[in-house]
Amino acid sequence: MIYDVGGLIIAFALVAKGGSMFVDSSVQIASTLRVPRLIIGGTLVSLATTIPELVVSVTASYLGDSGIALGNAVGSAIVDMALVTGTVALIVPVTVDRVVFRRRAWWVRIAALLLVIVSWNQVIGQLPAFGLFIFSCLYLFADYRYIRRKQHQESDSIDGASSAKGSFHVKVASQFIFGAVLVVVGSRLLLTYGVALAADLGVPSALIGFSIVAVGTSLPELVTGISAARKGVPDLSVGNVLGANLLNIAMIVGLAGTLRPLSLEPFVQWYSYPWLFVFIAALGLTLGRSGTLDRKGGLILIALYVFYLMGLAGVGYGLS
Repeated sequence: MIYDVGGLIIAFALVAKGGSMFVDSSVQIASTLRVPRLIIGGTLVSLATTIPELVVSVTASYLGDSGIALGNAVGSAIVDMALVTGTVALIVPVTVDRVVFRRRAWWVRIAALLLVIVSWNQVIGQLPAFGLFIFSCLYLFADYRYIRRKQHQESDSIDGASSAKGSFHVKVASQFIFGAVLVVVGSRLLLTYGVALAADLGVPSALIGFSIVAVGTSLPELVTGISAARKGVPDLSVGNVLGANLLNIAMIVGLAGTLRPLSLEPFVQWYSYPWLFVFIAALGLTLGRSGTLDRKGGLILIALYVFYLMGLAGVGYGLS
């Protein structure tokens, strides 16, 4: 027990440091590329912070554990929208570009709808899963095109880059990569020791995936979000949440299901999927309409997440 607790403390420290480095380097990258932080958060940062989810879900699929593979991916999306965004808003109100937010939110909604459709018979086959993966690639390609277009627009009104930026780029890239390594290592340790502490619960693996594993692998997004809020750039965190959600729902489930068909526990369809859409709608009704999520909205998101966990615990009690 003491050994596991010590491992958790080390894991939290690694992820916290890596998350802070993520924010600093990502803000500098956004400034250098002259694109909104919401865009950088939705592509570069979200790709890096979802590495733990990717590793866990793909490994679980390879080992034949559909519950962990699917529960981790979808559960992490719920954690990101509720716990991460709510916590960031409690620290500092979040304001985003509504046009950019709505565009990305539609990608997330479509991905969630596709997930429900391809798993309607409680099995995600390899071909439908590969379709989800292709959808995530389309999202990344669309973002790449948007970034290139923004760069071209800015280059028409801004003079050429300074000759001193070569070493600057190397420093920022090194900081970003090192932060990614710390986050991945810390998240893996967190997952290992967290699951060890929870091994005696005696509930289906899907419940562990939707709760403990989902929170553990979402810790990079949480730490990155808190760091971004404290540094006065909460829009970076929102971009990260949106991008991470789409990658969790489409890319990670898609890769895991392409490797091996995934079977669903019935409660995933009647309990977890509805909650996924509740949180998607909650963000759309706040950030999508006004472009701002204040502390009251953040508190509501966290309260909803608590109710979600209470219901999940009730499901676990009923299945145990």
